Amino acid sequence: MIEDIPINLLVPNDYNPREHFDDARMKELEKSIKNQGIVQAITVRPLDGKYEVVAGMRRYLAAKAAGLKEIPAMIKVLTDEEAMILSITENLERADLTPIEEARAFQLCLGWDEQHHFEDGQQKTILTLMEGLAEKIPMSRTTIYNRLSLLHLPESLQTKIEQGQITIKTAEALTRLKNLWEIKVKNLTDEEIEKQRSEIKAEIHETMESIAKTLKTNDKKVITDENGARERVNKHIETQQKNLKQIETQNEKLKQEYEAAEEALLDYVKDAEELPTDFNQMEVTEKAEWYKAHLDRKIKQVSDENLDKLNKERSVKLAKHDRYLMNLSYVKELTLDICPHCGAGLNVQNLEKRLSELSEDIKILNEEENEAGSELKGYRQRKSELEKKVRKYDSAEKIYTAAMKKGGT
Repeated sequence: MIEDIPINLLVPNDYNPREHFDDARMKELEKSIKNQGIVQAITVRPLDGKYEVVAGMRRYLAAKAAGLKEIPAMIKVLTDEEAMILSITENLERADLTPIEEARAFQLCLGWDEQHHFEDGQQKTILTLMEGLAEKIPMSRTTIYNRLSLLHLPESLQTKIEQGQITIKTAEALTRLKNLWEIKVKNLTDEEIEKQRSEIKAEIHETMESIAKTLKTNDKKVITDENGARERVNKHIETQQKNLKQIETQNEKLKQEYEAAEEALLDYVKDAEELPTDFNQMEVTEKAEWYKAHLDRKIKQVSDENLDKLNKERSVKLAKHDRYLMNLSYVKELTLDICPHCGAGLNVQNLEKRLSELSEDIKILNEEENEAGSELKGYRQRKSELEKKVRKYDSAEKIYTAAMKKGGT
């Protein structure tokens, strides 16, 4: 049903795909409306006591500029989705929307999230929605997908598309560079991706702009080198994939070195005596720290207790031995029969016997000290070896972790 509706009761919609209105053409339309009136009625829908313009936004704006008080309109009761589809269809049939305007219209209609799609690729859900939209408008699912992909381009290139400085086919070739996302984030954790998201996307956009700058133009200064764009995009992606493969190979080698260092450290530690009951629940570094503390205790125990005790005993016996030896010398050389130090009676045979006993005691003490010293040396050697393995493990772990943080970038 077509009615003449007061123009002050009309309101524009928020989903019209057209963002740019050519001033010259709008002036021509305004002049035509002044002379001939509205030839084709616009389409509206009732909304909050007024009428929302669904299709015919240019005619509505031109009629308003021409000073018309009323405008013929077809009134339809439409849902938000139906109104949006009708607006898109009407503009597509006129074939004067820019590719970016089409892309943004599809984005709004489908609830398409550019960042999600940029990062995750072709999602099954969005493809299903595209199928549904393609059945309602004069455009294939592939074209809808290609239009949406234009929104992966940086704003500078989107502007050039809208201004006609880059052809649609060249632009679509450049959008393939969004596939670099999968290469850049490979091996990164979700937390690392979150931290580097903006940086990675900026790097991809910079690559897109860089390739666009090197493409050929025609006499009208429009980038039309579709084949060149596709070739350079493919070459760049292949190079990045090759680099990623090299990094993955290197990372695998670092991983093997790290795992070997970890295994060597664990094998060394698990041979320790008196393992704690929670040993198996400990982390690698905790096990190493426990074993180092264990060796420190052993070293202290041997050096502080056994060696000190043995040293003291040997010192006493050596003093006695020296004294008896001196007395023996006195007896033999001076033929004394009384000790000049203590006045005790001296006898060569008794002194020699006592010296022999002391020598044997000192020999035993020396052997015990050597044995204790050997034990101490063994603990110190094990501690030194442990520290070497810990350093090797720490180094391998740090290098491997740093490499993994870089991921495929």
